[in-house]
Amino acid sequence: MAEGSYNQFCPVAMASEILCTRWTLIVLRELVCGSTRFNELRRGVPRMSPALLSKRLKELEAAGVVTRTKSAAGPDLYEYRLTPAGEELKPIIEHVGVWGIAG
Repeated sequence: MAEGSYNQFCPVAMASEILCTRWTLIVLRELVCGSTRFNELRRGVPRMSPALLSKRLKELEAAGVVTRTKSAAGPDLYEYRLTPAGEELKPIIEHVGVWGIAG
């Protein structure tokens, strides 16, 4: 199991291991809102270091939530998009936002 693992097989605990690390929900918010390139994501989370953003994107990719593909815009450019599993998180992210406003 991953570092910081809950060592449980409960689905909520397993999802928390992916989604509840610092900045992860904010990165997902940016992807849900349409950001696809690394610098677009950085602008959406300006206080997050580029190294940590890269790490979180790799973790989300390894978890099957995000895909990383070469961009047609340039040879060294990549785009990040939600996978079908990531798309399933859209209403959850939106509801968290609504809950945050009401809070």
